[in-house]
Amino acid sequence: MRESLSSYHAGLFRWHCRRFYDFERAFSRLEQKYLRRCWSLAKDFREVSEGGYRHFSYYTYSHRVKGSSTNSGRIAYGSVREPERAYRAAEPVLKERGIELPESLTRHTRFYGLGWDFEEGDFKVYYRTLNWRALEPDFLRLAEGYDPARHRPEALLSLTYAGTNETERKLYLYPIEEDLPPGVQSFARMITDRRGEVSQEDVDPKKVEQQRYNATGQRIITLYQEIGETLDTVAYQSEDEFTLYFP
Repeated sequence: MRESLSSYHAGLFRWHCRRFYDFERAFSRLEQKYLRRCWSLAKDFREVSEGGYRHFSYYTYSHRVKGSSTNSGRIAYGSVREPERAYRAAEPVLKERGIELPESLTRHTRFYGLGWDFEEGDFKVYYRTLNWRALEPDFLRLAEGYDPARHRPEALLSLTYAGTNETERKLYLYPIEEDLPPGVQSFARMITDRRGEVSQEDVDPKKVEQQRYNATGQRIITLYQEIGETLDTVAYQSEDEFTLYFP
């Protein structure tokens, strides 16, 4: 399974490089090595966390659409089941970029992965926590006003960098027992210190309503369907402004 999964990820990566964005040219040698290590660590297409949460994805390719304009230079890879090994692979990348993570990020957390938005020049670091109420104050303040009883204890944390400068902090909370619209399986509250709250919907792949999206979005969804992949998550503002996350 490991070998076939690694081959799957290598093929998916090459497909994205041909269809959407040449990541191979954009990545440094150490970043490419990090990706290959994440591919080799994969145990399944969907990995369950220690706390039992099934909606964490250890990889994603995303497309931010505004009208007919698309930013497809967005990718993230890591590991849910092997955080220590993934972090050891990430350390050379962080050192190469001159990034020193704050201790408050690494307390009461597990490494999750690295992300890139090449068109915007953003680099992202992700961590998971089994209990967001135990986070350090500088991250916990993002959750002010959010009822712990109405959200799962597991959460994600993220730092965004431009060069070596931290530009945004995020905390992803997962509501319990919310009324969901048709075709939505669950959703996350992405709470940021720069943009406030942004909702992300985990969609039912069998009930994707392509008419929600403009022609640019529909074309992207169709290309994935042609290789047997489905839309996973959406951050939706309108028919002409949204971000699609695959697979």
